[in-house]
Amino acid sequence: MNASQAEALWWPHVREARWFQGKGRDGELSGIRPLPWLVPPGGVVAVRPELAQISYPDGGSELYQLLVAYRDTRPADGTEVLGEVDGQWISDAPRDPEAMEAVTALLRTDTTIGGSDAGVTVRVVSPLPAEHLSPRWYSGQQSNTNVFLGAKALVKIFRKLEPGENRDVVVTRRLREAGVDDVPDVYGWVEGTLSGVRYDLAVITEQLRDPQDGWGLACEACRTGTDFTTHAAALGRALAAVHEGLASDGTTVPGDAIADQMSQRLETAAAAAGVLTAYLPALSRCFDALRGRVVPVQSVHGDFHLGQTLLTPEGWRIIDFEGEPLKSFAERQAPDSVWRDVAGMTRSISYATSAHPDPTSEEAMNWLTLTRDAFLRAYCGVQTQVDVDLLSAYEADKAAYEVVYETRNRPDWVTIPLRAIQHVTQEVTLHGGKQPHAHL
Repeated sequence: MNASQAEALWWPHVREARWFQGKGRDGELSGIRPLPWLVPPGGVVAVRPELAQISYPDGGSELYQLLVAYRDTRPADGTEVLGEVDGQWISDAPRDPEAMEAVTALLRTDTTIGGSDAGVTVRVVSPLPAEHLSPRWYSGQQSNTNVFLGAKALVKIFRKLEPGENRDVVVTRRLREAGVDDVPDVYGWVEGTLSGVRYDLAVITEQLRDPQDGWGLACEACRTGTDFTTHAAALGRALAAVHEGLASDGTTVPGDAIADQMSQRLETAAAAAGVLTAYLPALSRCFDALRGRVVPVQSVHGDFHLGQTLLTPEGWRIIDFEGEPLKSFAERQAPDSVWRDVAGMTRSISYATSAHPDPTSEEAMNWLTLTRDAFLRAYCGVQTQVDVDLLSAYEADKAAYEVVYETRNRPDWVTIPLRAIQHVTQEVTLHGGKQPHAHL
């Protein structure tokens, strides 16, 4: 398949995919490089990872993984195909049960295919259940692609790739080894190597039993005026356990450095979403409240919100430790304040009010206040107080990020983070940069 054929086949699929993060940037597919065959030709279906380079007019580029299934004949089972090229019928393997059946067999044992220039390695740390694991593609909107394996396991196929180890693999394993059971167990992962550079391609984890999405539950509770404080408190305790499990690498950084980073991100965000420009002075004053301080930092979740939580019969579980998808690899790897995650959840709780018939009503605002306070009280426990300046700065930083994300991906939603931006700037104007939130 030559470059023009690949672009004609894959680009319409990629640019509409939920996991493609370059929407609105006028990118183009500039090349596809294959890794070795996971399932070689000769049988009913062949499968291999192929790395697609997306180039942008500003000189930037991103690398995405396509897991591609090939057949000599069109599948008769209703599998959705992308097209036919050179006599081969091509499909997106995660959506192709027959292709994923073949891939799953490979995930049970340590395996290395190819070499250092182009290779794939399967690492197993705990054996998959011995039973048959029938694959089922998860159709929900996510930044990666999940395929359920029977009722016991899950393979998450990473789409946007960065060199080195994926945080989701590293952090989840670290938490389990520390005895934290608020996250899924890890069976193993898949590494790829291209031109001597290592990328994590997928992780295989425990499939949580009867999970209910935290975002959906919170939205329904707000919509119906149902109390959510018990759940919010449980989420606060779960996050506290995660932070305790990751605290061993803790250190400190100057508050000035955090304020500078936030200010730089704000300038970048305003360049990408001009609607933020009017709020620059007030938001900068919010960040300036951190100057002159010494701030504890450590490994954190990095992209914590209701959509990263699942309610199971065993309690709440926290998932997806990759960090914010629009941040650089270096930013996501760096230690941060735990208040980054706390602010992520308070912002997410605020987002849930969008499900209310009247999101600005007294009922919706009361639900938000009670839910937010229950989460904060449980997170802090009896010995810790809310760090008002840090929480406010991280909430403002998060809201600016959300404005950019919604501008690029869901323009109809941009008013939600903008309401938060407006609230923060009003408070800064009224209180001279200090936020009036009460300590809990």
